[in-house]
Amino acid sequence: MTDGQTLLLILILVYLSDCLIWVKRESVAFVSIWGGRWRLTVPASWLGNANGAVMLLNPVPPAGRIFLSHLLPVSISPSGICAYNLQTLPSEARSHTQTGQFLSFNEIKTTATEGVYLIVNDEKFAKCATLGQAKMLAQVVREIVKASTTKRERILRNWMQKQFAIDDAAARLKEGKAAIEPVQELSLILFLFLFVFTPALMTTFGLMPLIIPVAVVMIILAVLTAIMFYRAHKQLFPTEGSERFENLVKMILCPPVSIRAADVLTRNLLADYSPIVLANLLAGSGEQQFVRAFVLDLRHPLKHDVSDESAEKTMRWAVDEQLNLCLERFLKPEDLLAPSGREKNSLSYCPRCRCQYVVSETDCPDCPGVALVNF
Repeated sequence: MTDGQTLLLILILVYLSDCLIWVKRESVAFVSIWGGRWRLTVPASWLGNANGAVMLLNPVPPAGRIFLSHLLPVSISPSGICAYNLQTLPSEARSHTQTGQFLSFNEIKTTATEGVYLIVNDEKFAKCATLGQAKMLAQVVREIVKASTTKRERILRNWMQKQFAIDDAAARLKEGKAAIEPVQELSLILFLFLFVFTPALMTTFGLMPLIIPVAVVMIILAVLTAIMFYRAHKQLFPTEGSERFENLVKMILCPPVSIRAADVLTRNLLADYSPIVLANLLAGSGEQQFVRAFVLDLRHPLKHDVSDESAEKTMRWAVDEQLNLCLERFLKPEDLLAPSGREKNSLSYCPRCRCQYVVSETDCPDCPGVALVNF
């Protein structure tokens, strides 16, 4: 292998490593591989652990074809906050970091964040999916604690409605596209320069005459991309200064990383909205099937091991409120009726997974805690 081929291989490996992202167990990824239809994707379990898994994004530009949506790590009701969420989609397993601890709002004195952790009363209360989610939850809890008891339910319902506001999400997506397009264009130019134009020149002129000019052009393009990224990130995520600076430094010090700059911008662009909103907003993402499964998960949550009565009431209130919003905006109650076709000899069905059984008066073997329903 020649020196030029070795150098090109190193650049390719560096670039491919930046095409890997970590998707947490409580997150849903919406990707578009070739710039066409969106699809809901869950990374393979063998590529991760109990917390999540690695996903390889399409290495071919344009970047910025990934959106993540995260379930909340807590349940909030007008009475308090519980470090547990009854929802389990898409992995159908709950994170081991959910402790089930419950605090009434009268017990909460301080709220803050420490990285991705929500800090309540100077102790780690819940581990969030992102820094932004942790800050958002801390702000909501502070607002509710300061409010009078009669106003807490209204504040909480308004906050929940924002998570299901598809019109706001569409406006956010439109704003994001306008800010991200210049970054995508520069990233594409850098990709073509490094992996198409430069190898073609090296086959003709060799490595040594080109190494300095190629390095100079690569750095210039990377710096320009980083500047455009900085501006777009500041516009879209004004409070995420640490993430902005960290990625800016990475792009300047390691130019191939800047090719995936748009991924950083789109990844959590719509993270403040419920996964069901993204499924409806992004065409071709398997909307109907996912929406139905999402709503059934709210109506028939899997068995849990939280025994505190106040915690259980809070968890149930949270999923019921989300269920009402889903049935109001995304799905009709009649869409959740029994399966239209009854299999031979079937006596019952699972209202969650819709599987049919020849037995009754028991729980579904695939959905712990969900009782079978007779036809």
